[in-house]
Amino acid sequence: MTPPSIDRSFLDYRGFIRNHYDGLPGALTSFTGWFTGHESLAGRLIHARAFDVRGCKRILDAGCGNGRYSRFLAREADPDAKITAFDLSQNMLRRARHRLGERVSHVSADLTRLPYPDEAFDAAVCGWVLEHLPDPRPGLLSLARVLRPGGKLLLLTTEDNRTGKWCSKTWHCRTYNRAELKKVCDECGFDWGQELRFSRVHAWLNLGGIIVELRRR
Repeated sequence: MTPPSIDRSFLDYRGFIRNHYDGLPGALTSFTGWFTGHESLAGRLIHARAFDVRGCKRILDAGCGNGRYSRFLAREADPDAKITAFDLSQNMLRRARHRLGERVSHVSADLTRLPYPDEAFDAAVCGWVLEHLPDPRPGLLSLARVLRPGGKLLLLTTEDNRTGKWCSKTWHCRTYNRAELKKVCDECGFDWGQELRFSRVHAWLNLGGIIVELRRR
């Protein structure tokens, strides 16, 4: 794993996330999402033949941003499923609430200090959050704590390849080596499951970052 582009403590990380995503970069996420295709491509990951949330009654969107993945969780989940989302940025939460209405509940929270009881969720999505942490372990351990044994986690994060380096400079985040991240996930109580891609083109060109379904042991 490469170090963060800006070497920061966890205190610095929290301040950076709030300021960065409360400001213009956060406001542009919808535009950049449509430009890169991630807004629509997210739906290719959350469905019955990929990350299947049918039967999961308690679902968490960790670091929900503008609600990109919450939208598809709400579409694919059972009607009686409870979907909870959090983010450090108040402005991103406001954008997510405006987009999703009351189907998803939102709170302000930090991935490394989740305000939920142990084993509170059956499934979770953590999209493009882990790369902002100085160390991924506190975030992964926090997610492992709130997932029930056998619970599933869809993890998306920036990979240390050519496009990952561009993302790292643009979003001031770190990148991850796939094999090394797998070892860290194992340390934190997760089994590495199916690896997903947005499309065949993404797989062929090694684009789209690391997208994997993890299982909490």
